[in-house]
Amino acid sequence: MKSPVTPSMKPPMKLLLALDDGPGARRAVDEAIRIAREQGATLDALFVIDATWDVFTGHDWLSGCNSRIGFLEYMQGLEEKAAAETARAFLERRGDLPGELLTAPGDVVDVVREHAARGYDLLVLSNPFTRGLEVMRDAVAKLTRDAPCDVLLVRPGPE
Repeated sequence: MKSPVTPSMKPPMKLLLALDDGPGARRAVDEAIRIAREQGATLDALFVIDATWDVFTGHDWLSGCNSRIGFLEYMQGLEEKAAAETARAFLERRGDLPGELLTAPGDVVDVVREHAARGYDLLVLSNPFTRGLEVMRDAVAKLTRDAPCDVLLVRPGPE
């Protein structure tokens, strides 16, 4: 018995959008949605809550101090607020496209790379990518070097 799958039938394309709250974020979302609609693709969006603020602040004499603890709690609150606002904006724009909204804590580049390696065909992100502390790091260079899938960088457009 022959398989019902013919050589011309491919599984639907899978896109991963790395959500960002920076200046190019809206255009990256729009581009990912456009591609997903044109290709009949599944679009998953990932927002990484940056969990590296404790490393950024260091482990000096402030480590046990209330000011360090207060700062980390403040940053956690900002990260959670950014996650909620970015998720809401994405869901409003996505409409009826199939896919999931994913949120994960951790090192932004590591988490995006880990998710991109899960069978995605294309990773879409804004350039520059400024999620969390990545505003001071070169996330784009790290993510595009030996990427587990194709990468589309979307520059900010005129606002």
